[in-house]
Amino acid sequence: MNSETTVMVVEDDPISRDIVTHLLTRRGYRVVAVDEAAQALELISPEIGVVVLDWMMPELDGLEICRRLKSDGLPGYHYVIMMTAKTEKDDIVQALEAGADDYMKKPVDHDELLARIKAGERIVRMERSLSDAYEVARDEAHRDQLTGLFNRRYFDEALAETVRRARRQCTSVALLMMDLDRFKEINDRHGHTVGDEVLRQVAKVVAQEARAGKDMPARYGGDEVAVIAPDTNMLGAESLAERIRTRVAELRVPAGDALVPVTFSVGVAVFDGRAPGPEGAARTLLEAADQRLYQAKHAGRNRVAA
Repeated sequence: MNSETTVMVVEDDPISRDIVTHLLTRRGYRVVAVDEAAQALELISPEIGVVVLDWMMPELDGLEICRRLKSDGLPGYHYVIMMTAKTEKDDIVQALEAGADDYMKKPVDHDELLARIKAGERIVRMERSLSDAYEVARDEAHRDQLTGLFNRRYFDEALAETVRRARRQCTSVALLMMDLDRFKEINDRHGHTVGDEVLRQVAKVVAQEARAGKDMPARYGGDEVAVIAPDTNMLGAESLAERIRTRVAELRVPAGDALVPVTFSVGVAVFDGRAPGPEGAARTLLEAADQRLYQAKHAGRNRVAA
């Protein structure tokens, strides 16, 4: 039998640890076996679904390890089975209050342990399924339905947090504010269906040029797109803006028998976390990028102003 679950065995007694490890390995489980609390907390990961944990451990006992495994600071969900020679009712209550999901008395019956791990697997699968569904729903709530970029609400929250982090870490954050040139004319001449396709294709270019997992491209308004670029100085921001502007200018969006050209104006501003400044630094950065965008429009459109 092969299982998708990885089990961590936390047991300081080498004989007991080897017996449980051998039992689980023979049943197809991937096993991470450790003999001390620090190692368990260091090696815990989202891939580990079930933790078989001995109560009596040196340094930190099983109760404290369990509390830390269940803390919000550690990744993933872990089903904890506490093993101990303690048999009093108060002991069981104490283990469950520390966050243990199940409790087994030593010496451990092997068939019972396997059955309890199997029950734990079902809980872990359900928990992961719910967690995945929650993440999908949360991501969808942060997305603009037409373009797939982050929406305005998420942008506002992300900009404020990114600026605060840049100030704490003494780094810089760049903001690009972009606006389609003469977008109203495209809608008036070719219709909103073509206008929507223009927005989708422009958003695709922006998302492709932004650094995956780091930059945050968002639909700021009707035909406005913004990119928050952490750890980016003015040179890097101008380079990103120019790449986006150039690629957008190459777009030709079908509209019946015609091909609609598209251009973008871009305003760039940078916040330097090393410099002292007011608490409203995010708003100041947004206003500066907006002003640069206005300058790009005023200077003839299809250009970057920084």
